[in-house]
Amino acid sequence: MKCNLSEEIKKDIINNLNIKIGSDINNLGNASEIENDLLLKRKHLESCLHAASDEVPTKLTSAIKKAELSSKQVEKIKEKVSVFVEKVQSFLSRTDPLMTELDKRFSAIHRLEDVLIYFQSYAKVAELSNQMKQSKDDEQLVSLYGEMKEMCNLYQKAHWNAYVKEYTHYWHNILKDNLIRHYEDILKALKWPFTSSPESTAIPKEVLNKFSNLTRYLFLIQEPRDILSESVSGDYTPDQTPCLPVKVLLRPLKKRFTFHFTGSRQTARIDRPEWFLTQTLTWIKDHQNFVLNNVQPIADKLEMHNVNAVGEFNAGLIALAAERLHTVLAIYHTQGSKGEIVDVDAAFAHAVDETLGFHKELRAITDNEVDNFLSVLTKAETFVRWLAVEKKYALAKMDETLDSEQWIEAVAAGVGSAVGSVVWVPRGADWFVTLLKTIEDRYSILPQPGHRLQFLELQLELIEEWRIRLTQLMSAAASTLKPNSFLISGPHPLIAIINTAHYTRTVLLQWAHSLHYLQLHYYRRQFQHFTQQQHREDESESSTSSEDEDDSDEDNTRQDDEEVDESLSLNDVEQRARKLALNELTRRNSLMNSSQYDITSPIANLAVAEPLDDEDTEEAGVFGDAPALLAHLRDSGVAAMTEYVLLEFKANARNYKKQKNVVNFNILRDSYRWHSMLTMEQAALSVSSSLCLPLAAMCARLACAAQALAPPLCAQLRAHLAAHIDVYIYEEVVLENWFNTGGTIQFTHDVKRNLVPAFAPPNKNASQLNQLPRLLEACKLLNMDYEDAHRVRTELAKQPNQAAISLNELGVHHIQPRDALRILNQRTDLSDSSSPSSVMELF
Repeated sequence: MKCNLSEEIKKDIINNLNIKIGSDINNLGNASEIENDLLLKRKHLESCLHAASDEVPTKLTSAIKKAELSSKQVEKIKEKVSVFVEKVQSFLSRTDPLMTELDKRFSAIHRLEDVLIYFQSYAKVAELSNQMKQSKDDEQLVSLYGEMKEMCNLYQKAHWNAYVKEYTHYWHNILKDNLIRHYEDILKALKWPFTSSPESTAIPKEVLNKFSNLTRYLFLIQEPRDILSESVSGDYTPDQTPCLPVKVLLRPLKKRFTFHFTGSRQTARIDRPEWFLTQTLTWIKDHQNFVLNNVQPIADKLEMHNVNAVGEFNAGLIALAAERLHTVLAIYHTQGSKGEIVDVDAAFAHAVDETLGFHKELRAITDNEVDNFLSVLTKAETFVRWLAVEKKYALAKMDETLDSEQWIEAVAAGVGSAVGSVVWVPRGADWFVTLLKTIEDRYSILPQPGHRLQFLELQLELIEEWRIRLTQLMSAAASTLKPNSFLISGPHPLIAIINTAHYTRTVLLQWAHSLHYLQLHYYRRQFQHFTQQQHREDESESSTSSEDEDDSDEDNTRQDDEEVDESLSLNDVEQRARKLALNELTRRNSLMNSSQYDITSPIANLAVAEPLDDEDTEEAGVFGDAPALLAHLRDSGVAAMTEYVLLEFKANARNYKKQKNVVNFNILRDSYRWHSMLTMEQAALSVSSSLCLPLAAMCARLACAAQALAPPLCAQLRAHLAAHIDVYIYEEVVLENWFNTGGTIQFTHDVKRNLVPAFAPPNKNASQLNQLPRLLEACKLLNMDYEDAHRVRTELAKQPNQAAISLNELGVHHIQPRDALRILNQRTDLSDSSSPSSVMELF
């Protein structure tokens, strides 16, 4: 018999047996007891099973009987249900005609009730009207009118609704005229409009209570939005119709505005728009607090959540100023064409300045964005003229600045400049950057991205005009260099042009990383993207009807649809531009090292700021090629300075080629060549006399340039000069002369103790620089020990490929192996005496 016991049960059985039997297998006395116990347990289990098997059939029988009884009861209930359903259907069939008749009668009753309510409503309206005719109390009149106004919202049938609206409008006009008449009397008692801030004058409490009650009445008798008569609105009317109390409050102000600033009065001069703009701001300052404290709380108590009394009051005054400004600008255009105004552009520019100043002060007073006033300037004709006037005056000021001799003078770089720092920013550059910043401040408040992009295009045009003028001035300055150029302290036109190009470029790169220009960059790309998409769609629509071309057009259109986000609203573009600009700004800030300039630092500190180290990684952003073109102009100016100083150095260094020492008024005393110089002690060495004049002239010009040029440009000039002089002396002196020990010592002294320090910046150690690599490596070859030099020369002559590795190990990286062999061959101690030609080259 197979056992199906689990492992746990088996372990329990084994443990019990071990406990009862023990560890002695020879003592099995307990085995019989265990067998007896197990037999008893088995008998007990069998008896239990037999008892259970005897009880189960009796329980099953009773359960079956109960189930049969239940099924019979269910059947009886089903029969009763079917009988009841038949009775119900029979009853419904008998009562169906009655139900139909009842429905008809109930419908007739409902119609009669509607007619009754209809006539009762007419009676109610007539009753309300009669009560209002007889009533003399304003409170009761307003209450009755409120009931009539509620009836307009209760019944929506067209003819009845029109009837009630007519009555409501009729009583609205009567109540409005009556209440406004009382309201105007209260305003006179309040001395409205105020001539100063109302806080300075005490208002009687009784008058203020009457004002509050009448204001509440005016709020309550306001007609619903659908009842209000639609008036023809102009371009500069408020977007939302002001509430009735605000309308009444604006009436005397509108009268005064019309009286003073329209017509032929002296205060209505069209060349003085600041008069009515200033008056508008004064009225807003003097009255908005009173409206906020005495009108808005009443609307809040009446739970009129759509009422913004202060905003509606300010919008009404702003609409007056906007309408008058539009008229003034139109008069400029018409009278300018007739020649009635001498300088129309000056008057227009003045009006624009006053408008922008008004908008700025208005935002500060109201703490809200008020863009509808700027819509006067963004009208098509006005905006085009604005751009033209901005460009005209900018170009005129540009020419005037560059024609002045003072534009090359340096100016302070701001209060944040370091004490004792060299000031190098020219006045002209500072003015031009200020001009661009002023234009940015003027158009950055415009709400539409398209208008801002047009001003950005104007800025790019001005930058290009500025670069062209600087290029012309640089050509003229480079062609008129004099012998004393860069020797006299003071500004020089060429240096000023170089500094101007560098300063302008640095500012543009800073601005390109700012939030404002990053947003414009995104708008510009979106506009170009949409334009290209529209162009492709137009081309696909005008394609031929051939099947191949149709298929290709469909594929292109499908691809364009997948690439472009369609139907982006202006708000979506604005939000996306700001989000992407902030992300880009954060990314660039995180990538910038501490050695790079801070894009958030003020522009005024650029004179002492460090530029970006790697120019190739700079991104011009929205400015495109302008920074690269300015960098090219700057580098051309530095190259012109380098060429001028280098030509003078070469002219004065002719005697140094063959080492002719000239002293005492150009009298030739001794003619020691490099191969015949005497060996001198290190302490007795001095710079070669033939090198004094070119080196002194070059150092003087470098010192003068260091005072006028920007620090990075001065370092660039030193590097260019060092590179050219390194090549020149290397080719004309080292490769063309023989050197004995005395000549080697003198040449090494000239290079390491005079030429290298001449190109070192003031704040750096000359020994740490390697600006003359060829000369320093030539000195290394000339000063090698005889045995090492002989070995290297032999290796160069026999194994030139392996010799290059040896030169690199010696630290010679800039001299080619054939030139190194030539230098070693021209050492007199290594010269081959058996070669007559070599000996003759010494003389």
